[in-house]
Amino acid sequence: MRIILPLLLSILVSFTAFAQKTAKDYFVSGNQKFKAGKYTDAIKDYDQVLKLEPKHAATYTNRGVAKDRLLDYRGAIEDFTQAITLNPKYTDAYLSRGLSKYNLKDFRSALLDYNKGIELNPKDAKAYNNRGLVRYGLKDYSGAIADYTKAITLNTRYEEAYYNRGAPKYSLGDKAGACADWTKAKQLGVKEADQYLKKFCK
Repeated sequence: MRIILPLLLSILVSFTAFAQKTAKDYFVSGNQKFKAGKYTDAIKDYDQVLKLEPKHAATYTNRGVAKDRLLDYRGAIEDFTQAITLNPKYTDAYLSRGLSKYNLKDFRSALLDYNKGIELNPKDAKAYNNRGLVRYGLKDYSGAIADYTKAITLNTRYEEAYYNRGAPKYSLGDKAGACADWTKAKQLGVKEADQYLKKFCK
């Protein structure tokens, strides 16, 4: 199964005027460090933003994503929850929190976050793919297939969704469908699909 990680946000809005330059500088610096894989350093910059702008929801979300990458899932969830408290319609915070809960194997709670995120943005293919992972974790194979299929409908070249859809199909006895999905995923560049094709599709 392949997890699609949340993207970093680069929102520079809603800083108050008196701290605008400093807060933005830390925010931009944090994002640059994050993109370079320096997650601990990025968190330090986001900490500085929040000292100046304690109600900046995007910074909480970005700091949460950085904590998630460092496997601090509980710390990440706290940040995403704070972002949601500040902005109850913050789609990315729900979807990111769902992923951290998935990483903790708290599938039922993760499902609620994905449901809310998809309710707020029903056109996000990545959200359906990741909710499919949650449903697979709950052994809701039919629900997982439906989510992966929706992700593919929204993005017909969504290689991870093809790859992921193979597993619940196989679990439900649809070997031909599973092998077709893994073949498509391989064609689209998912190298991991080859091991499933060799193991299950000969």
